[in-house]
Amino acid sequence: MSLGTLVVLTCSSTLLGPGRATATPDRPPAPTISSVTAQLDSLANRTETLTEKFNAAQVDVETKQRAANHAQDQAALAADQYTTARAQLVESTVAAYEGAPTSHTAALLTSGTRQSYLDQTSTMDMMAAHRAAVAARAVAAKNNAEAAGKTASALLKDATAKRNALAKQRNKIVGQVAIFRTLLTTLTAPEQQAYASRGTPTSIEIRAAISERAPNAAAQKAVDFALAQIGKPYVFAAAGPNEFDCSGLTMAAWGAAGVALPHFAATQYTYGTHVPATKLLPGDLIFLYSDIHHVEIYIGAGLALSAPQEGENVKFVHVSDYLPDFYGATRLP
Repeated sequence: MSLGTLVVLTCSSTLLGPGRATATPDRPPAPTISSVTAQLDSLANRTETLTEKFNAAQVDVETKQRAANHAQDQAALAADQYTTARAQLVESTVAAYEGAPTSHTAALLTSGTRQSYLDQTSTMDMMAAHRAAVAARAVAAKNNAEAAGKTASALLKDATAKRNALAKQRNKIVGQVAIFRTLLTTLTAPEQQAYASRGTPTSIEIRAAISERAPNAAAQKAVDFALAQIGKPYVFAAAGPNEFDCSGLTMAAWGAAGVALPHFAATQYTYGTHVPATKLLPGDLIFLYSDIHHVEIYIGAGLALSAPQEGENVKFVHVSDYLPDFYGATRLP
């Protein structure tokens, strides 16, 4: 045996040790409810932020689609107007040629008097100017509408691409949420129950909330609709009837009361009258976070209904739990 071989064998024997064929790595510590909850909440918040961005992109797409449709309708109308004007122009030209002098020279030769000549040339000039103006307006309208249609189509294409990109990002985050929810199943049953019931109001608090009446019939209809959705799951970009995201719930609730809201929390904030957190009434909308990526509907007695986040259902929440993140509130209609 060579010296080199001896060295290699000695080192290998030392590394493996007696009776050990491989090294066994230390097991990672079991996840705790606090670490899993923190991871879940962080991902859920990011998912909801992305959801509202997606909703904004969806509203943008719908707005641009309407603009594109309107521009296309205008282009078609202008084309019809141009075709009609052109036919009228041809018809009037032919009629003028057949029934009246077609030039100032011809009018001079056919008119019997100076006044007759002036009348004929004046009429010819007016007819020519009118025909030219009609044709010019029709052509301009057609060109403008076609240009607007091209612009709207380009904007629609950009907005759709933005929405599709956001959807891909959101799907990645939802996949991560699924991983962390699998981690949650490694916790004990009491720990899972503690996670699921975080911040849940008591039955006494809930009865006090639903006993309050809204300031008007429309607000009460919105509240009643929202109450009927309790227990339905949060789902990205959903607005009912069986699942909701946050702005989808408030949009559907007020839609049941006859008030049309966009499916986007930040734009919903621009509707109605702004009220402070200390003056909330049933039916008011509560907006959270600096970028307004969450909205809830106030029920009463310090409680609101919320479609909170991925993996949770529409439920009661304490408004006081979110006061640090309170952005504002609005009163409708």
